[in-house]
Amino acid sequence: MLPLSHIVKPFHLLSLAGMLCFCLSLPAGAEDAVATGPTYVELEPSFTINYGEGSRLRYLQASISLLVPDGTAALEVSTHSDAIRHEIIMLISAQDRETLTSTTGRSELQTQLLEQIQGYMEQETGAPQVDRVLFTAFVIQG
Repeated sequence: MLPLSHIVKPFHLLSLAGMLCFCLSLPAGAEDAVATGPTYVELEPSFTINYGEGSRLRYLQASISLLVPDGTAALEVSTHSDAIRHEIIMLISAQDRETLTSTTGRSELQTQLLEQIQGYMEQETGAPQVDRVLFTAFVIQG
């Protein structure tokens, strides 16, 4: 029967070899870990917003994703997500029912949201960071 030390040493060598292969497969720097190419950033949780004026309360629930040029922009957007959400809520809550229920109105809202978000990101980071605003769900009540 082999002594335990003869069995354990090869196991340690295999473990060390496995860890070395794993470490060599990791990216050299943070830039390597960032995705290249267009990426979608989903703003979570979804938005529930009251909108319009008058005595009748109206609600909108929307899920929104932002198309960004690369992983670096995605990180910037994530860093500023609370301020971006604020900009979105303020702009949507100022809309009237006709704007939100028509296809043309929603398209115009997307353009306004994009300009608002890009302006904010340009001010904070020096670049617009966002290429497109997408409604992935859009439900109106009232």
